[in-house]
Amino acid sequence: MLNLFDLLLLMSCAAVGMLFWQLRPISEGATLHAYRLCQQRRLQFLNVARTKARLGKVAGSGLGWHCEYQLEFSTDGINHLKATLHFSGRKLTDIKMPLYPEPDWQQAPSAQGRISVGGGCGGGSSSCGSNKRGCGSC
Repeated sequence: MLNLFDLLLLMSCAAVGMLFWQLRPISEGATLHAYRLCQQRRLQFLNVARTKARLGKVAGSGLGWHCEYQLEFSTDGINHLKATLHFSGRKLTDIKMPLYPEPDWQQAPSAQGRISVGGGCGGGSSSCGSNKRGCGSC
């Protein structure tokens, strides 16, 4: 039989579970904001993770979560930089990004040339075009 203490304990566990369930849509929104931020600034998106979450008063909706997310990104595929996203409820309130060099890979010249219809390893008159085994054996 359930006594009053067991009932209160069960209800408090359910309330805590519901509060943490509210963090899921905030995390999905943080991932979406981080990905869009990286696309707009031509950065490579690496990862996003929640670093802090505290319960408090959210403007316009009463009780809610104040969360901080850490965004990891790269400008050249080699370095690893971190930014911080602050959320109040589901609303993005602040972004703190470090200074970073302008990404280079978008300014790189694109390959120019022709594609040979005759086959082979890059066209032209090489002995590779007549080889039946393919380009790996040249």
